[in-house]
Amino acid sequence: MSVYFHGSFGLNRLYMGEIVKLALRKPNMTDAELAKPFGYGAPFAAKYRSWLDKTGIAQLGRPLKLTPKGEVILKNDPKFKSNVTHWFMHWELTQDANRSEAWHFFVNHFLPKNATFTRTDLIEGLTEKLRTHSEKHFGPGSKLNVVIARKLIECYTQNYALGDLGIINSSGNQWVRGKIRELNGPWDSPEQLEAAF
Repeated sequence: MSVYFHGSFGLNRLYMGEIVKLALRKPNMTDAELAKPFGYGAPFAAKYRSWLDKTGIAQLGRPLKLTPKGEVILKNDPKFKSNVTHWFMHWELTQDANRSEAWHFFVNHFLPKNATFTRTDLIEGLTEKLRTHSEKHFGPGSKLNVVIARKLIECYTQNYALGDLGIINSSGNQWVRGKIRELNGPWDSPEQLEAAF
């Protein structure tokens, strides 16, 4: 199970697009070299390569290799700005618990049961879900669950991530499950994804 694959770096489509561009232009770049233009060290590039894997754009590892659907995305939307790309990333991120367990839990289990929620509610939900992996790392009082909750909320509220999908909306000190405006995907083949553009 992949739980804390992102570290303290949240989903940021601009960074992901730039990492892809750099890594494809110079396949032998190290993570430190990939991260340098952003002002970060090697962990930054490693985490964003992980995001590219979790969102179905590229395979994990070096040199960076696009998935067949990632090739379609890059051809049609190299800056990851399209609504189709955002939905694709969302589906890839949330459909497989083994790939990104917290995102799968949040979208498929937590949100259907919580029309509104607080950060504390989400942290408690994550604690119950993830503590079976390690009571020390994910049990009550876990700092990792606090970071995961923050990254989940940022992912679905910030425009640089997937906030424009309307999955959740802020309402004071709580979040409200959104009314999804336009549901796209999932796509079963590169050809179906191509047709969506």
